[in-house]
Amino acid sequence: MTIKQFLNERLPLGEFSAHLRKPLPKHINLLFSLGSLAMFLLLLQAATGAFLAFYYSPSPEHAHNAVTYISTEVPFGAFVRGLHHWGASAMVIIVVLHLLRVVLYSSYKAPRELTWIFGVLLLLIVLGFGFTGYLLPWDEKAYWATVVGVEIASTAPGLGDFVAKVMRGGAEIGAVTLSRFYALHTIWLPWLAFGLVGVHLFLVRYYGSSGTPKNTPEEMKTGKPFYPHQVFEDVVGMLILFVILAAVAIFVPVPLEDVADPTNADYDPRPEWYFLFLFQLLKYFQGPFEVIGTFVIPTVGMLLLLFLPFLDRSERAVLWKRPIALTVTSVSVIGIVVLTILGGTSKKLETTDAAVQETSQPTEQIQGTATPDTETVEEGEAVFDFQLTEEEIEGARAVEEEAQ
Repeated sequence: MTIKQFLNERLPLGEFSAHLRKPLPKHINLLFSLGSLAMFLLLLQAATGAFLAFYYSPSPEHAHNAVTYISTEVPFGAFVRGLHHWGASAMVIIVVLHLLRVVLYSSYKAPRELTWIFGVLLLLIVLGFGFTGYLLPWDEKAYWATVVGVEIASTAPGLGDFVAKVMRGGAEIGAVTLSRFYALHTIWLPWLAFGLVGVHLFLVRYYGSSGTPKNTPEEMKTGKPFYPHQVFEDVVGMLILFVILAAVAIFVPVPLEDVADPTNADYDPRPEWYFLFLFQLLKYFQGPFEVIGTFVIPTVGMLLLLFLPFLDRSERAVLWKRPIALTVTSVSVIGIVVLTILGGTSKKLETTDAAVQETSQPTEQIQGTATPDTETVEEGEAVFDFQLTEEEIEGARAVEEEAQ
């Protein structure tokens, strides 16, 4: 008995093969490969993240040194970190383009409402990856961008303060915060992401591809088969995307600023580019109206996006044949792009000064009461590197003591 016969008798390989060869609708174009590219990027992020986790230490004392060690000493460490960093940005772009493709062809309409809802939830998970991930290097940008993000979360009516405390793990951003963000980034969010992807893919295969609005009922079942034609196009797209990311990872080093300093009140925080439009909104809503920019507008926008299939009851057609949908989509996209550009070039956010003062006061008090021995230990930790042995560390401390 051959292996093929053995597997055919025990697994429904014939039915699975027939399902893969199921014809797609006609007029399928390259835009329909965006979902596969998003899946590829999710797997790439999981693989590169698993590699980085071998060398990372989620503590304020060692996180920055660990990232430095990965970038400078680990073979191919800088390349893998570059793939992970720029892959995160690419994933946001691809997922947003995928959602826009669905809007373009109104593919969210019945019977695919649940497919759309799970896709929007996946967008939130992707943004969650971004928010929890950029704290992990524990440099200045990571720390202060997180301070701003947590302050924004605290403005939510009712549960805002509670949510902020849960995110921080206490009154300040510190070791517990880093540990929680690391757990969310590497355990909780991946489980949610792959679970939602599984449901999303099941719904896509169950209902089939939506095709384009111009497809007739006959054309919905007479296109090219998913395997091998569409699979081949998807794989080619993945290879092209990987080559682009690899080139960026090689020629554009991932920035790493100085280690986080909670007392640095002069630092000008900037979140990652995909959060800059929310950052810029804070400029237009101050005082009692701050909650409008931090909570009301983002929440209403996300709810409208989530329930779009139930709000848009028009006939299925391409976007430019739906005036209301075209106007809303165009204004939203242009508004986000403009706010992102303004957010990247705007001046320092005034509301962060209060957060800086609140964060720095306890640290200054601790430093003011620190003993010389404690300060010496902190200086020793500052030169700690994963390359050094215990004897080398003790030798460095002895040299510093003799110099004093």
